[in-house]
Amino acid sequence: MAKTFTSTQWKEIKRKIAKMKGKKTDIKGYRRLLAIHMRGLGKSDLEISELLGYSVYYIPELVSKYKKQGMDAIINDKRTSNNRRMSFEEEGKFLEHFVELAEAGQIITVNGILHKFEEVTGKESNTSTIYKLLKRHGWRKVKPRPRHPGKASDEEIEASKKLTKNSERSYWKKITETIETNTRNTSG
Repeated sequence: MAKTFTSTQWKEIKRKIAKMKGKKTDIKGYRRLLAIHMRGLGKSDLEISELLGYSVYYIPELVSKYKKQGMDAIINDKRTSNNRRMSFEEEGKFLEHFVELAEAGQIITVNGILHKFEEVTGKESNTSTIYKLLKRHGWRKVKPRPRHPGKASDEEIEASKKLTKNSERSYWKKITETIETNTRNTSG
């Protein structure tokens, strides 16, 4: 403990652990605080990572962050995987332009939306960002039709099945007659 934290820091960690214990308001912050507490108790980074599910390399990073920035940096770290550049409403307004283009008959691509998104936000993004944005707003990929629009009707298909090799109008009968005639002429 003495090597890792000062006595003031250690008291602050223990006080905050006691205060947050049992409350389910900030579970991620509590887990980060537990990692620091365990480090103060002398547990190794490997033991802490196995108990809490953090990477072995993340534990020293947490301790360093606490020492440099204090308790607020650990508890109030609200980073999530949702690193949006716009609010949900702003995204909706952004997509309205593409709805108008689609209604006008233009083809909309993810790369086109991405290019416009990068212009608006001023930062580079990936197509995965656009796919997630579209999913949040209920857009979907257009699926192919269940059948070709120019497909023959069922009656036409049945009528074509009646044109067999034995039919008078059969194309195949004419071909076989031509082959038989040619073989007779060449052999005789």
